[in-house]
Parts: sequence; C-alpha cells; structure tokens
Amino acid sequence: MQYILPIFIIFVLLPIAIAGKSLAPWVPTRKWDIQRLIQILDLKPGEKFFEIGCGDGRVSRWVAKAFPSSEIIWLELAYPVWLMAKISWLFRSSQNCEIKLGNAFKQDFSKFDVIYVYGMPDKMWAKIIPKFMSEARAWAKLYSYVFSIPEEYKNNVVSHGGSHEAKIHILEKK
Repeated sequence: MQYILPIFIIFVLLPIAIAGKSLAPWVPTRKWDIQRLIQILDLKPGEKFFEIGCGDGRVSRWVAKAFPSSEIIWLELAYPVWLMAKISWLFRSSQNCEIKLGNAFKQDFSKFDVIYVYGMPDKMWAKIIPKFMSEARAWAKLYSYVFSIPEEYKNNVVSHGGSHEAKIHILEKK
C-alpha cells in the first residue's frame, strides 16, 4: 500500500508532466471550437492530417468523421494520456485514423498536408514552426489553436475567430 503513491507519481504523473513541459499541458480543445475548425479545415480526399499532442483525441475523431477520405494521424507523448486516447479510439473512431505514441519533434513533417497543434507559444515558436517551415512540403498548412503565429510569418497567416472566440491561426507554407 505504501508504494501506490510513488508508483502513481512515476508512471502516471511524471509522463504527463514531461509532455506538458515539452509542448503544452493537456488542455482539451473545446467542442464548439472543434466544430469551427471542421468548418474552416480545407482537407481534400487522400490528404494527411496530423494532430500533435492529441490528448483524448477529440479533435482527430471529429476530423476523421468529417473527412472520411483523408488519413488522420494522432500523436501523443504522455503514455497515460495516449492510453486514454487509444481506448477512446477503439470505441468511437473511424477506420481512417492511426494513433501513435511519440515525440512530435522527431516526426517527419514532410509527410503531412495539415498539422494541428494546441501548444504553448514559446515551444511552438522555437521548435514547431521552424520545423514546419523547414520540413513541410509546399502548400502544407499548420493550424494553431488559440496561440498566434510569430509576426515574421504574418504574410502567410490567416486567423479565424471573433472577439469572443478562441482564434484558429493557419500558417501556410508557400
């Protein structure tokens, strides 16, 4: 009994804390914002959608249902959260999904047409956006939920959302 708390800390809380420090803590995207994302998402049949830090997988599940002819890849770093998403995927997801456990900074961004991320600005600006700009193919898009794209890319960014809505910023690589 005395080992339950240390085991819980080591095997559950520590991986979640490491993932949170890496890009962002797990904060789910609001459902009405996922509906807005679906409305503005320009995903063609056969294109690949990649969600970085999928959490419980709600964004990818909705995207998979809305775009059944596209390939949806979910990625999560914290294995307790990944396990939760995997279980959710088993019961609710379409066949066009794949959920992976891994680090976004070790993924090849050139494989994806659309990348969705809800990450803290310091990590996004220092790691994700430079990686996207160097690896992504021409015309690929990075959708950033809530957090803006650095000013240096303003000519390639379109932002959606009113004054009382969370912004969805789209960076297109040209």
